[in-house]
Amino acid sequence: MKKDSLFKKIRRPLFFALIIGGVIFYFNRKSSITVQVRKIDVQDRKIQKTVSASGVVNSSDYADLSFSANGNIIRINVSENEKVTKGQLLAYIDPSVQSQTAQSYKDARDIRLRQKELFEKEKKANQRLLGGEKSYDIKLREYEEMVSQAEASYQAQLSLLSNYYIYAPFDGTVITTYKKVGEVATMGSPVLRVADLDSVIFEIIIDQEDYSNVFVGQEVEIDLDAYEDDVFKGSVQTIPLYFDPVDGGFKVKVKFESNGQVIKMGMTGDAYMIIESTESEVQSLIFNEISYDESDNPFVWTLEEGKVKKLPVELGLQGDIYSEIKTDLSGATVVVPARDGIDIKEGFTAKVIN
Repeated sequence: MKKDSLFKKIRRPLFFALIIGGVIFYFNRKSSITVQVRKIDVQDRKIQKTVSASGVVNSSDYADLSFSANGNIIRINVSENEKVTKGQLLAYIDPSVQSQTAQSYKDARDIRLRQKELFEKEKKANQRLLGGEKSYDIKLREYEEMVSQAEASYQAQLSLLSNYYIYAPFDGTVITTYKKVGEVATMGSPVLRVADLDSVIFEIIIDQEDYSNVFVGQEVEIDLDAYEDDVFKGSVQTIPLYFDPVDGGFKVKVKFESNGQVIKMGMTGDAYMIIESTESEVQSLIFNEISYDESDNPFVWTLEEGKVKKLPVELGLQGDIYSEIKTDLSGATVVVPARDGIDIKEGFTAKVIN
């Protein structure tokens, strides 16, 4: 009985001693673990959240020109890279059939005109024949109506004749000739492309998911592949009201400044439409330099007397690459694992490799 009583007296203190010993062992072991880390610079930057899309430089005024009729191409008066002026005749197809039709309607109109003129010339005789001036006036109005109808029919045929010709819709340059003389042109099939090369835009296609984040007048930054060191400032000029199944999205046009560079149609690049931005430069870190605990609260790893320590931080604007850090990190040494796969825990000894 005495042995059991003695064991009971020492059991509880021994249990607590083992726990305390285990905790001490754990933290001593933890502090003895060395982990490789890199110091990172907390820099002040202007942070932006954007919608990005690839695109191509195009002319603000360009058109694929086609005939509104079918026929053999008789003449193309221009070649690629040739400048044209508004109203200039560029090409035409064989109009012979339509010309003959228009001529027949012109002849019919002229006949009506001569009948009316003869009726008026013989006014007195016609008045006696018709039984008075009132009947004559009624018959004259009939002739005038017939002339008017014949004129309308003739003008309609003339307008159809214009379908056999292509004229320049504005001052510009011939970019592409799709057809050659002697080939058959079909209604609506492009024959020439004309563009105003002095006025360029950047065209992009955005997805449905991004449509609500883009608006007319929105600030845009463009990176052209031809000028890697330049950022071209611009703004959204137009947004379509419909989804284009051919392009697979909404075609947005962006007007931008050339920065004195030579900008050519067909140049490619990327546009960044700014959704949100800080007013000035703010304290920031790259998004993957910030960690999150089990409750999804953000923190950064810092060094304190050679040990790794968590420092909770408050985030501001989270941009495309950088996140605003509202917590003052002045004087703090912020670190991240030296490479992927390294596990860091609070209390580890840190070995800085940079």
